[in-house]
Amino acid sequence: MKLIRAIVDAFKNKRTRARAIIWTGTVATGLMLVIAIAVAVTTTYWFCAAVCHYPQADTVSSYDNSTHTGVACIACHKQPGGNPIDFIIFKAGAMTSLPKTIMGTVEMPINATSWVAMDPKELPSKYCTQCHRLENRETLTSPGIIMDHAAHTDLYITCTACHNRVGHNELINDWQPIWPAYPPELHDSQFHDCFMLMTACYRCHRFEEDDGQRVTTPYPIGEFPGATGECYICHTDNFELVPDNHNVPRFVEDIHGPWYIDIVESIDNFIAGPLDTYNDMTGRTDPYSMALDQVPSVRAVNYCYTCHTTRFCDDCHGGLPMPHPDGYLLQPHIDDATNYPDSCEICHTISPVNNTPAAAGDLAGTSAGDTCSACHHREEYITGWEFDPRVNWEWIQHADAAREVGGDSCTRCHADIQWCETCHVNFDRDELARWQARGNPSD
Repeated sequence: MKLIRAIVDAFKNKRTRARAIIWTGTVATGLMLVIAIAVAVTTTYWFCAAVCHYPQADTVSSYDNSTHTGVACIACHKQPGGNPIDFIIFKAGAMTSLPKTIMGTVEMPINATSWVAMDPKELPSKYCTQCHRLENRETLTSPGIIMDHAAHTDLYITCTACHNRVGHNELINDWQPIWPAYPPELHDSQFHDCFMLMTACYRCHRFEEDDGQRVTTPYPIGEFPGATGECYICHTDNFELVPDNHNVPRFVEDIHGPWYIDIVESIDNFIAGPLDTYNDMTGRTDPYSMALDQVPSVRAVNYCYTCHTTRFCDDCHGGLPMPHPDGYLLQPHIDDATNYPDSCEICHTISPVNNTPAAAGDLAGTSAGDTCSACHHREEYITGWEFDPRVNWEWIQHADAAREVGGDSCTRCHADIQWCETCHVNFDRDELARWQARGNPSD
């Protein structure tokens, strides 16, 4: 207070007023010079990469891997044409992250769910259109691909809702994340989702609901209106619809089944996991936020269903529901195995060892497998018996199992004597009754 009073008195006093004005101007000029230098320095690539974001080396390296290398970070991350006061406030707000940087508690990786790209307030299209002109964007962006930008911008879809990894490319030049030496609990090896891949298109584009498709997603079908998923919307007639990853030897026989299972497990883990999806736009009334509200996460989109409906799967698998729905292994699969054995054998090939449907791994003895015997003759059904897919069940294992475990487990399913008489034509029915009573085969 004394300093302020002294300054005020200096301006009131005619003898000191001129000196006060000179010193005030000098101090103000020096302060403005310091601020200008500080702002200039803190907007450089060096400062962003080496000071602010040095713990997130993967973010910096993916920027170096992009087509935007050499473009100042601030050019894409701050509104163009902003007034100096807003700019200084923006810089001051960024300083609040300095303690986290020093303590090593920053988000790893930064912007893990790409919520920044999906937030039209954080990255509006005008950040991009200050350099890129939409009227210069070709409708045929690459061979066979139709991309009508106007059709999206007219619906208030922002640029980064699709082009989220332009400035931080993680898909080319064998890019790998670079993790700093922070505790493992701060690390997340999951790469960022790329919205330029077809799975990202299917956050909005989808097949009609009445097509028989079952979509695994945390968002109920119909909650997000979406757009049609018909091929002709995005692809020309001469476009090769079958992707290269399908054109490998024995794709159908050996690859597509386990691949599909991995995809479904990944989706289920995402839904059940702690990773949040995009930010909620609820309460915002601007058309850009409303257009992006409730858009599903890429990680909730089934890659297979971007081309195939489950009707396609069912038809290829002999009419059986694929993938098998919950509860299928109870009664439905019993009837299907009886009525449509050829359909089962599309996936479960005949094993020369057990003469029952077998997974490919069973033939080499590399897995427990999913043969009929591997399921029905394992410990859950015959207590204490471990089925060996490499050993014939009919002529070797079943006798040993009956001798060691007893008959009670067998008669849970094989209650009719005809099961036994099919092979044991001279089987004594009275002996069978005594055998069942004892729970052990007779000598």
